[in-house]
Amino acid sequence: MRLYRMELYKLLCRKFFVISIALTLGILFVYFFFVNVGDERSVVDGHEYTGLQAVRTDREITEEYAGILTDRKAEQIIETYGFPSKVEEYYGGFRDENYLNGFVTEYLGNGYMRDWEDYKVSTALSPIADTELGRAAEITGMETTLDYTGGWAVFLDTLQLGMILGSVLILIGVSPVFAEERQNKTAALILTSAEGKEKGVRAKTAAAFTISAMIYTGIVLYVFLGVRLVYGFSGGDCMLGLVKGYHLNAENAVTMTAVGRFAGVELILDFLALNSLCALTVCVSAYFETTFHTVVISCTGWIAPLLFRIMFRGGGYLIIAGTPLFLVMPGVLIDVYRMLFIPVGVAAGMLVFCTGHGVRKYALLSQSMKA
Repeated sequence: MRLYRMELYKLLCRKFFVISIALTLGILFVYFFFVNVGDERSVVDGHEYTGLQAVRTDREITEEYAGILTDRKAEQIIETYGFPSKVEEYYGGFRDENYLNGFVTEYLGNGYMRDWEDYKVSTALSPIADTELGRAAEITGMETTLDYTGGWAVFLDTLQLGMILGSVLILIGVSPVFAEERQNKTAALILTSAEGKEKGVRAKTAAAFTISAMIYTGIVLYVFLGVRLVYGFSGGDCMLGLVKGYHLNAENAVTMTAVGRFAGVELILDFLALNSLCALTVCVSAYFETTFHTVVISCTGWIAPLLFRIMFRGGGYLIIAGTPLFLVMPGVLIDVYRMLFIPVGVAAGMLVFCTGHGVRKYALLSQSMKA
C-alpha cells in the first residue's frame, strides 16, 4: 500500500500534469458556457431571449405542457406561440422559434427547414398518428412524451469533448509510469530490490488505472453538475431521436431508445475507452526509456484509427469503433448499437492484452537487470 501511494503521488503531482488538468477544466467551461449556453435562443411573444435566459424561458414554458403529447396539446402550443416563420441569411433555423413551437413544427408541421435558402413555413399540423412520432410510438409501445430535453443534448455533446480531453490527460499523466525510472536512471536500483521486483510493478499499474478512474470521474461530475445547474435533466424517458434531431425509424432502433438509457450506455463505454487507452499507455511506457517517447508513441496509437478511417473510409469500422478515440463518440455508438458487442470486445481485449503485456515486459526488464 505504501508503494501504491508513493507511485500515485508521483503521477499526480507532476507540474505539467496539474497544469493540463487546469487547462482541461478551463476549455470545458468555455465550451459549455460560450458555445452551448451562448448559442441558445428563444422567442416568446415577440421578445428574444439568449443564453441563460433563453434556457430558463424554454424550461418554464415547456413545464406547462410536459407529459404525453396529444394532438390537442400540439394545437394549443401553436395557438399560443404560432408557427416559426422568420428566416435570416446564413442562420440555420427559424429566428422566431422557441423550444415548444420549434418541436411541434419540426415533427408535426407541414413545412420544413433545410437551410436559410431552402425552407417552407408550416401552416398546419398533421395528426400525431400520421407522423414518424406516431409510427415510433406504435413500434416501441411507448407514449410520445413532450419535455425539455436540452440538458441531455448538451450533456452528450460536452461529455464527448470532455472524454477526448480526458484521453489527452491520460496520455500525459500515465506515460511516466514505467519510463520515468529508466529516464532518471533509477530503474536498476528499484527493480533489483526485493520490494521493487515483487510489488513495484503492481503498484505502478494500480496507480496508472487510478489516475484513469479519477480523470473519468472528475470529468463526468464536472459536466454533469454544469448541465444540471443550467439545463436540468428532465425528459430522460424521451426518445433519443427527439433529443438529437434524428429521424425515428425501425431500421435504426437506437433513435427510439430513451435518451437516459443511451447516456448510461455511453458512460460505460467512456469508462472502458479511457481504461483501454490507459492500458495502451502503460504497455508503451514499459518499452521506452523516456516519457517523451512514450507520449509520442501512445498518442500515435490513439490517433491512428482516425487516420485509418479517413484513408479507408468504411473498412473495418466495427473494429475501429472499439478504439479509445472512437468509443467516446455518441455518434459512433448510434452507428454500431446493434453490433455493440464487437467494439466492446475490441476495447476489452485491448485493455487486457496491453495491461498484461506491459506488466510482463517490465517484469522481464527487472530480471535482465538482476542478471
